[in-house]
Amino acid sequence: MANRDQVNERYYGQINSEESHEATRSRIHWICRHVQGHTVLDAGCSQGITSILLGREGFEVTAIDLEEGSISYAKKELRQESALVRGRVHFQLKDISQFERPPGGFDTIILGEILEHYAHPHTLLAQAYRLLHKKGMLVLSVPYKYHPFHDHKRTYYAGSLSRVLYPYVDEQALEVHHKYLCFAGCKKAKELREAKPGAEHLARWMELDEEQFRLVEQQHVRKMNQRKAVLDKAVQRIRHMEERALPAERTARPEQAGKAQDEGKGAYTDGGSTGK
Repeated sequence: MANRDQVNERYYGQINSEESHEATRSRIHWICRHVQGHTVLDAGCSQGITSILLGREGFEVTAIDLEEGSISYAKKELRQESALVRGRVHFQLKDISQFERPPGGFDTIILGEILEHYAHPHTLLAQAYRLLHKKGMLVLSVPYKYHPFHDHKRTYYAGSLSRVLYPYVDEQALEVHHKYLCFAGCKKAKELREAKPGAEHLARWMELDEEQFRLVEQQHVRKMNQRKAVLDKAVQRIRHMEERALPAERTARPEQAGKAQDEGKGAYTDGGSTGK
């Protein structure tokens, strides 16, 4: 089953909620701000919005994806751009492992919401490392925490993502934007790839995760309080309705009893007259 990503429609506000539009724009703009150099590989480009935005700014972008529908959509979107942008952006239906390294490598490689689809992320990261310039930048985003989706094979937190990336790049930026982790890092020298993260790295990752979990707990408490307030109001309305119904019920009972007595007397009288 194809993933049918609709990132362009969300970016332009054509589908989903305003919150979804804002979240999509926030992380795409974050990625664009952290691109450096001149040549860019957008691996897993989807419908191509990030590549086109960078092409408008003068970057030379090679954009690849495995889904034919996404590449067709991206090419259609590119045809609406100026000749200058069309000359800078190149969409290809290709896997990153089939891509030959250009002379000197790419200045920046983008992996926008790609890594979570890999059960073995080092397969992808090794290819990105191979294709990067020796001082190149890796910029990526992944869903933060659990996101239920049929093709998400891994869940990432600040610590787990950074540990996966540590052998390949030196962290330059790590932020959370609308439930997504955004990361930028410079390619590591080969002789430094075996090093392990130190205490200062672990402490920083833990601090970010703790802060985000604190926010989640605060949101949970607010939602629980809101639900309790709604439930309390409903209970009060029910009690008020019951209190209003009780006096009417008390009045109705004597009237019903009197009516029953009158009917009984009438029946007795009728019986006596027939007995003559």
